[in-house]
Amino acid sequence: MNENKNSALEQDREALVQKAVLTFIATDKLHRRAIERWASDAGMHSSQHRMLMHLACCEHTPSQKEIAEHFDISPAAVAGTLKKLEADGYIERGKCSCRQDSRFNEVKITERGREAILQSRKYFHHVDNEAMRGFSAEELDTFMGFLTKMQENLKSCEPIDSHEIPEERTDNK
Repeated sequence: MNENKNSALEQDREALVQKAVLTFIATDKLHRRAIERWASDAGMHSSQHRMLMHLACCEHTPSQKEIAEHFDISPAAVAGTLKKLEADGYIERGKCSCRQDSRFNEVKITERGREAILQSRKYFHHVDNEAMRGFSAEELDTFMGFLTKMQENLKSCEPIDSHEIPEERTDNK
């Protein structure tokens, strides 16, 4: 009887794991959609918006290769996005005297770009607060603990061949 109860509990846990992961993914999509909708209303494609926000966080002007590596996209895609940001007045590009490579363009965020970044940050703050509305500080702290634990678990999750997938862990650690 005890073995049947444990089996039922493990099946319930597996269903809860699936439900939790799907809910987490759906929540991430809703959050991303809210941000992308704002960027679209502001006249920017989501890739342009993400790149502009990334540039705003950089201490130095990254190379197109560095940007491509950060976003896991091709240098050509970076060039196209930067070209569109420049055409729309969010950035300016010019030769950089700070590097020896004469092909390197320095990217400067324009006043229009800085205003878009400021408005984006205000909107991010609004969306984040709406997402967490009704949570107490204690609940947020507990939630952060869960997310941190998930990140640690995923960081140690190595890619494996499908025929090497281990049996499910039951230690709940």
